Amino acid sequence: MTRTIAPPRAYPASYYQRDWVLACRDATSFYSTPLAWDLHGPLEPELLTRALASLTERHDALRTAFCRRGRDVEQLVWPAVDVPLRTVDLAGTADPVGELEDRLVLEAERPRLLDRPPLWHAQLLGLRPGHHVLAMFVHHLVFDGWSHGVLHDELVRCLRAAVRGRPPRLPALRLGVGEFAEHERTLRDRDAERWWSDQLASLPPVAPPPPLGGRFVSCPLPPVPPWISEDLQQLADEVGVGVNEALLATVVAVRRLDVGDDVVIGVTRARRDEPESHRVIGPLLDHLPVRVDTSGGITVGELFERVHQAYRAARRRTLPLGLIRQVVREDLSATGGRLFDTRFNYMPSASSGEAVLAGALQIVPRAVDPARQRPRHTEDHPEVLPLSFNLRNRHDGLLTGDICGHDGVYSHTALAALGERLVLTLQRIAAGGGGQRLP
Repeated sequence: MTRTIAPPRAYPASYYQRDWVLACRDATSFYSTPLAWDLHGPLEPELLTRALASLTERHDALRTAFCRRGRDVEQLVWPAVDVPLRTVDLAGTADPVGELEDRLVLEAERPRLLDRPPLWHAQLLGLRPGHHVLAMFVHHLVFDGWSHGVLHDELVRCLRAAVRGRPPRLPALRLGVGEFAEHERTLRDRDAERWWSDQLASLPPVAPPPPLGGRFVSCPLPPVPPWISEDLQQLADEVGVGVNEALLATVVAVRRLDVGDDVVIGVTRARRDEPESHRVIGPLLDHLPVRVDTSGGITVGELFERVHQAYRAARRRTLPLGLIRQVVREDLSATGGRLFDTRFNYMPSASSGEAVLAGALQIVPRAVDPARQRPRHTEDHPEVLPLSFNLRNRHDGLLTGDICGHDGVYSHTALAALGERLVLTLQRIAAGGGGQRLP
């Protein structure tokens, strides 16, 4: 049971959070992000609990729940919550590692009541003496990809402090997710709103919302030869665009073959431009619609330039997606409020996975295979799209990623074929240079 010392503080939800909560039935959602770390060496579980308690006290998102208020949503930040850490011994099972991997999937699928804090839980799983795995399952309503890096860094620092018997030394936070949402709800820019109204007029057809009851399937990209990343970076430099724009242009070229010359992609943005947002755990992300005209028999260099111009123009007029939806002239009821049906998410560098120490304890980030994750987002997540391209550069420079799709729209075979097409397109663009024409 949650213990509180005072009533929670109420803030408006962000547009992203509001739309998600309103889409949920009975304030229940299934979409938690699984995170894991291997812990090697002597471990006192109470020190781990103390470290998690320090993190929970520091970050509002880890003490937040949500409450519907008519057609709006509040996020309630509680002053204190219990730290939900359960210890599970897998050492006596026939296949401890297999049991662990199964548990990571099943726990991420556990239904979670959004009106009861905290929207995360943790388990300490023993594989054998001296080897444990800390697993955390954090709902996406209070977490995003950037938060993962913050959580890893501060968990290590809090655990080191607990081992030494002192409070953790962390930089002061000057922003909470509640203040972020309050600011977002007050944003109004009439010039930007008029630009978006014109930019997204007469939208190309958007796929209907995926059917209820299915699952979101992840298919990893085929191996990308190392030279492709190097040649693509060189080509991007020659044209004068960023590598993220070069990769976005490649996704546009792939989607153009299926949807035609008018392509709209939702580009995931971390929204961490201000320094005070860098240490915040919480879902500050949003999606920026980027519309690209690929007509006219253009070259790859011209495509890069058009993507560059479209992306930069949208960035200059950035508004929350929830507000952009309100100002467009299109009737979005038939598409479930969607302005686009394809998402692009580029992460410049993934975690190196290097081991760090807290006293005699070695901590190593443990990858969770996205292909095994089966969160049932389709019933409660309005931002889930039929198709998502997720690309990331590893610490060694290799390009990896996956393509996600709803299994009611794309079979695993179809997603694998799209992945092969994406890698082949990357190879052709990197090898052929900016003067080649798009197929």
